[in-house]
Amino acid sequence: MRVSFDTRSGRRCGHALAALLCFLSLTSASLPARAFYPTRSPSDVFPLAMKDDRGAVVRLPSEPRRVVSLAPSMTEIVFLLGRESALVGTTRYCDFPPAARKLPKVGGISDPDVERIVSATPDLVLCTSDGNPREKVEAIEGMRIRAFCAAPQDLAGIFDSIERIGALLGVPSEGKRQAGVLRRRASLARRPASGKAPRVLFVVSTNPVIAAGRGTFMDELIRLSGGVNASVRLGTRYPRLSTEDLLAAAPDVILVASMVGVDRFKPEVTRWKQVPAFRDGAVDYVDGDIVTRPGPRMVDALETVSRRLDRWRAANAGRR
Repeated sequence: MRVSFDTRSGRRCGHALAALLCFLSLTSASLPARAFYPTRSPSDVFPLAMKDDRGAVVRLPSEPRRVVSLAPSMTEIVFLLGRESALVGTTRYCDFPPAARKLPKVGGISDPDVERIVSATPDLVLCTSDGNPREKVEAIEGMRIRAFCAAPQDLAGIFDSIERIGALLGVPSEGKRQAGVLRRRASLARRPASGKAPRVLFVVSTNPVIAAGRGTFMDELIRLSGGVNASVRLGTRYPRLSTEDLLAAAPDVILVASMVGVDRFKPEVTRWKQVPAFRDGAVDYVDGDIVTRPGPRMVDALETVSRRLDRWRAANAGRR
């Protein structure tokens, strides 16, 4: 069954900051192109050796028939590639596409159950370098189970992960094809920086107000959509904004990553009409899953943010 990934949201998951921090990790490593992108037919791809984003070389003697995913983004990629029939275990947060909810669960992202994973007898475990605890991954590998860890830091890294996982799952051509489709969609959704670049605050918590700063996926979404991240001057990846910081940031648009635990702004915050977004009613709520999971739907997030900033530019076309 082929699954279509679009802007329709899945179920919300987890506390905002916990969901975000699950996907912060180190810069991806690289190998020669042949190791990452096999071009042969699936029957000839294996045996395969591929370096993951920890720098560990994962060796597969044959196409994996039983796969466990320890992150929602990994699960979405497996479905995208049409290899969901191989999934014998996922986390309790793996809820998209809806069929993923029915798969056996092996714990969470930060607390995967090693015993359940081992009892599923997987040929391959897909995990994240930072979201899944290192000691848990090492325990899995200690049981002679192969684990591949991905840690994309931007959209380009996501597309690369899709191609590599496609190769690992024995469908390298499909991995390339799906990554190509997403690259083309992302290219169409990008907006050039211009004199009408809105100042955007991407909020992951409304009480207290915490925003996505430099080096986050949401920062990249703002930039690619032709906006300016209003929180980057505060220096940290997820700065907590005081009232004074919010007034100084003066965002034209505020986007809120909507998840469980993220409420509407309190009246004592929105009363500050010196903030253009509050004054003009330019506050939008975006499905938190699509902006925190480094998987296929991150392109949906880019399209969503670009459309919102397009509306701001159209409404302010006559202003200097």
